[in-house]
Amino acid sequence: MDESPLPIIEDTTGLGLGYRALWRLKYLGLSIFGPAERNLKDSPRERHKWDRAYKVLKAHEAAGTQADELTVYTASRMEPRRRPQQ
Repeated sequence: MDESPLPIIEDTTGLGLGYRALWRLKYLGLSIFGPAERNLKDSPRERHKWDRAYKVLKAHEAAGTQADELTVYTASRMEPRRRPQQ
């Protein structure tokens, strides 16, 4: 598994203004007050970036559009915490 940090995706499909503002505040808080460097799977900051990418990917699927390669790559690097119920 690639252990490089996840990118912050620029695509905002499906993300409201309030979500984006709170996301930035939480990311800033995790950068300043969060835990020390951890591996990709256990880092709350990396999980936060992955959650954003996953949400954008699902919004693209719902709209029937194609997400960019960076979004797909970022969303595929981690597993969801909970398995979707079928």
